[in-house]
Amino acid sequence: MSIEEVRVKSISELVAEVLKIGASLGSERPLWHRGQSCSNHRLLASLARKVENPKALLSLEQRLITRFRQRSLPYWPAGYPQNDWEQLFAMQHHELPTRLLDWSENLFVALYFASSDGARDSETHEGVRCYPSMWILDPVGWNRQAKQLQEFPDVAILTTDSDDLKAYAPLSNETDLARRYAQPLAIYGAYNSARILAQRGSFTVTGNSLSSMEDFASEHSTSALWKFIVEIPRVQIQRDLSTLGFAESMIFPDLVGVSREIAALEGLS
Repeated sequence: MSIEEVRVKSISELVAEVLKIGASLGSERPLWHRGQSCSNHRLLASLARKVENPKALLSLEQRLITRFRQRSLPYWPAGYPQNDWEQLFAMQHHELPTRLLDWSENLFVALYFASSDGARDSETHEGVRCYPSMWILDPVGWNRQAKQLQEFPDVAILTTDSDDLKAYAPLSNETDLARRYAQPLAIYGAYNSARILAQRGSFTVTGNSLSSMEDFASEHSTSALWKFIVEIPRVQIQRDLSTLGFAESMIFPDLVGVSREIAALEGLS
């Protein structure tokens, strides 16, 4: 199905629209949220943007994981075990390009990132004004429409030990790559940092394709992905979030978050 772009002019309007989606799906179905600074940006993992084909992505990911593992050892607590998936989640969290795309279980966390990701209200992308955008994902509905999972009506959000995810694992070989299906899958990650926990982080992982999630959504028979363009000045979004009691240190539960929060309160950010 094609994705309809809905424009909202207030946080309350956005919340109302998201609640409508939730009500239509039922209380047992979670929603994930992703905020992007520009409504023209595609839903595509950072590493997938830097290669020309899935084989090149596989090779580059192998090098990045190996180098990250070698060089990050001094920074982990003594004896801290990490498998390949945990390494990949740690890389994503520390801003190294990966096959993962960040989502949050918290709408306001995603809205914060949509409004604070460095873009200006006057900025344009490919000649079109960059409004913040909010993407809403039904991760269960999304996975159930993946071609390899359609025959399993009870499939839900995958975990890293799921058999269906083995071919998607980090440090896979070309045989595994051939076994991956095209569509990204919704997965639970490891909460291996206080920030990921605070941000209620979750992920989609790229498969054997460099197409965006919008491209796959257009082939689905049932909606599992929604897009909202937030026509609110970024400064106003930040003020409204603050009024609602949503503080920087709630997203970054460390001294950096506390410092940013104080700076914002004093009008220094």
